[in-house]
Amino acid sequence: MRKKIVYLLLTLIVIGLVYGISYAWKSFPLISAYGAKIMCSCVFVAERSEDSVHNQELRSFPISLGEFEVDREGKKVIGSVFNLAKRVAIYREGQGCTLLSGESENLVRNQAFYSVLKPTWTQDTVRWPSGNILNDSIISLENYRKIQEMINYELESEEKKPQLTHMILVVHQGELVAEGYGNDHEINTKHTSWSMGKSIISSLVGLQVDKGVMNLDQKNLLPEWSDERKNISLTHMLQATNGLDWVEDYSGVSDATRMLFLNPDAAQIAASKPLKYEPGSYFYYSSGTTNIVSKILRNQLGEEKYQRLPYEDFFYKIGMHNTVMEKDASGTFVGSSFVFGTGRDYARFGLLMLNKGNWEGEQILSEEWVKFATTPSTAAPKGQYGAQWWLNAGNKENPEDKLFSKLPNDAFYAGGFEGQWILVIPSQELVIVRLGYTPKGEFSINDFAADVINVLNN
Repeated sequence: MRKKIVYLLLTLIVIGLVYGISYAWKSFPLISAYGAKIMCSCVFVAERSEDSVHNQELRSFPISLGEFEVDREGKKVIGSVFNLAKRVAIYREGQGCTLLSGESENLVRNQAFYSVLKPTWTQDTVRWPSGNILNDSIISLENYRKIQEMINYELESEEKKPQLTHMILVVHQGELVAEGYGNDHEINTKHTSWSMGKSIISSLVGLQVDKGVMNLDQKNLLPEWSDERKNISLTHMLQATNGLDWVEDYSGVSDATRMLFLNPDAAQIAASKPLKYEPGSYFYYSSGTTNIVSKILRNQLGEEKYQRLPYEDFFYKIGMHNTVMEKDASGTFVGSSFVFGTGRDYARFGLLMLNKGNWEGEQILSEEWVKFATTPSTAAPKGQYGAQWWLNAGNKENPEDKLFSKLPNDAFYAGGFEGQWILVIPSQELVIVRLGYTPKGEFSINDFAADVINVLNN
């Protein structure tokens, strides 16, 4: 009997060791890379303290197992777990942070970089929306004061503080009428977009479609797609109906996490996937798809135009002077996830879409493009997705079967991991931006926006 017990215990120990080694082998590199990237961007791009990042973005298990060394002189962060599986993220001026993912630091730092023509005027001397001077007489109105109190409650109350809301902004009828900041964030703090970046990539494509440089029906999108994937169109890519065999999962090592944190070429790992469904027949939300689109843009425009496109042709035209698109180690913008901008910049993006692509009299995006971007794909069962924008359109047969039960059906939004929102509601002339670190999803944009609408309409 004693021998059986000893044998059982030894067996359990061996199983435990095998499991532990397997977990470490798979997870430690991901933990190191994730933490190094987050710490790098938050310290060097957002200019926050290391303690702030440790206490918020990197506080949860298993990321808390990691150690993340900030080298301010070398402008990089080295991540590891128990001094194993070291991964490095580097900062480059004007380009944000990039995970090396096995590439040479010297090689990545010396990639061709085309500086952009920055605006020569300061936003602090110009009125909103292009500038930062707000209409004080508007802000003081009673209903806007009530909305400001709602924002303050989200940021300051003991009940809401654990949700780690970083900022909330409300734009109504074109005016920024209420805003609030907390948890080590302020007006000029840049914040991660996560998947809100997908909607930015969509707009960059829209600029090219409007110019006739790209076509929504174009196929043969990548040289390596010489098989049945050659029938995937740009519309299929934008509407996430390309049919590629992809797993969008962030709970561990998956297609999505390998792409973002373990591979030097985000588009390559996504583009290598075979077809699973006929293009256009099945909706599947995919960060891989967005990064392929980013690579298609790069291939079509060439290096210099591609690098300057987001800034000179888009951001700077609508007052997004404080937004940075970060790249992977191959030099492609990781449009699915890695954009850093201020709350006001994201609000400007939402306002552009609210105004059907028009910015203070200049048509930046055509009305036709905005309509396309916010029209449901026929493959999305609840009418919940357009061209890299989430929609609240609802099921054609039952419009009440929609994503947000309390919000109008014309609402649409750019949404990101951990509670990032640019919500646009045209029927209410409303844009709401909410940014934070809320892993469990306790913050309800459905409830908050419904309460804002109620205040405005009463």
